[in-house]
Amino acid sequence: NLLGGLKDDQTILQLYRQCTTQRLNHLFPADVYAHANNSTCQPYRWHQWDSPTTQAFDELNKNVILALTQKEEMPLHSQLLTNIDTKRGGIGITSPRLKAIPSFILATKTTLDTIYNGVYLGKHHKRYILPQPITSLYENQASNPSQLLQLFNKFGPEIATICTKKESNQMEPFITSTKLNICHEQVNASIADRLQADVISTFESDSKHNIEEILDGKLGQGLLDLPRYDQRNRQPNNLFRFNLLRCLRLNIWESNGAELICPLCKQNFDKKGDHLYQCSVIGKKTNTKMHNRWNTSWHEYMNRIMPLVKLADSKAMKEQTGLVKSLRGSRVRPFDSHINLPTISNDGHFRCRLNKIGFDIILCNSDTCPPPSRGGSDAKSNKIITSLIAAEKSKFQRGRAISKARTCHDTGITISGEEIIEDLYNSKMQLIPFAISPLGLFGPTINRFLYGKSIDSDNIHNISATSFPHAHKMAKRASSAEVPSNILERANDIWRRQHPTENFGLSYKSPDPSTYYTQQFGRDICFATGSAGLEAISLLGDGPLIKSSRNNTCYDALNLFTNCTATNAFR
Repeated sequence: NLLGGLKDDQTILQLYRQCTTQRLNHLFPADVYAHANNSTCQPYRWHQWDSPTTQAFDELNKNVILALTQKEEMPLHSQLLTNIDTKRGGIGITSPRLKAIPSFILATKTTLDTIYNGVYLGKHHKRYILPQPITSLYENQASNPSQLLQLFNKFGPEIATICTKKESNQMEPFITSTKLNICHEQVNASIADRLQADVISTFESDSKHNIEEILDGKLGQGLLDLPRYDQRNRQPNNLFRFNLLRCLRLNIWESNGAELICPLCKQNFDKKGDHLYQCSVIGKKTNTKMHNRWNTSWHEYMNRIMPLVKLADSKAMKEQTGLVKSLRGSRVRPFDSHINLPTISNDGHFRCRLNKIGFDIILCNSDTCPPPSRGGSDAKSNKIITSLIAAEKSKFQRGRAISKARTCHDTGITISGEEIIEDLYNSKMQLIPFAISPLGLFGPTINRFLYGKSIDSDNIHNISATSFPHAHKMAKRASSAEVPSNILERANDIWRRQHPTENFGLSYKSPDPSTYYTQQFGRDICFATGSAGLEAISLLGDGPLIKSSRNNTCYDALNLFTNCTATNAFR
């Protein structure tokens, strides 16, 4: 018994995913053949195969998750997130429901290719043509009464369209010339797209505004994709359960439909834990620790990735003073960390006219519980992208008015945030805000720098070029060709050329820099952001209050206890 024999929840789920569900794909074609007559699955919904085997697998998957999270029910969106790949926002536990039809079609495709073209004997040998008594069994494919061919004719065109990307006349090239590995890649991508569309349509109202954050994928990779031989990747049970609940958007608190309020700030409180990162009272205790953990990790990553892409020759600097010319001698630190670009570049260096690139970590919340000041009980949550852009803007545009200035206690000089940005801009120092949401979605500026994701507008931050001219210039330059972008893909290319047979992360799970650092970001979400969530729960005491009666907690009202952490509030 896997659940009873091990005490480490992360190990249990990793073993279940790797050694159980992913080792049974060879049984799926037989399941289709055995239960085809009783199935109601339609070709256009081929990823929803139904059979007793499918139902048993889905029930098994659900029971494992419920046992680990110690919940009693699992909504449909959480079941779908269980099946979605970690890179697309889920935890990657497959099901015959998704893979049975493609497995059957691809297995039959291989058979038909052998029937029509002969047995493949190797690259330099002619195919062996099968005798006519065997090939005759598969003649007249379109009208052949064989159940195998009837099923192939029913579902094959849908799978062939996905694999060949042709809308018509796709069956012949699909059978005879489309490589099997290409078919698997295309089918897996289609399954992920279909699952994402299905899960979006089933999300509850408290998850509609931050869909991009939920489906970002870093949290799931931090939970399950990192090798366990490295002790730093191992999460204690309470932290793992909290992160798993958050990843699958399961309720942390139950209230039988009653609205909740925070006992600390008296604002609305959601059941999935988003308010833990939004509460102003909790934030005073947890935000600095969370910020410092992210800053330390990013500084460590830069010291390996920047020399690899030839963007810096020296180590990254952390919270350095003296960068603002007019405030030298003060303790003003405009960046959390920065790199110095080479003064003289050679052919291998990244071509860039900047002197420094500085990063400033900023944490934003998911805005699941908007304050009443934004419209009372009808206040709507901001989209998560809007929240991230607003967080970035606060770093570019320091202060709400150019006239707002402060006096430096060390130098006695009075200077505004806009003037600091002006000094940095004119000194060819580029600020890149590193905005991070609670579930690990990055802001557009750092996403462009790391992954090359395009920014659609020249002024997405809506900074006034009149009131804040230098903040406007700094933000505009951040998304221009003057600032490097897609550095992780560049790192991939360099690493593959220099180390064609080596894994960047010393594991087959992280073969290249982009995969490795995305997984590391996932680990930071689990440990930095997840630990802050657990600390926030402990600060709540007995947990959120029932809104109708401020003297009752969820536990008092429901008498429910979920032993996910050692704290009283995790109920």
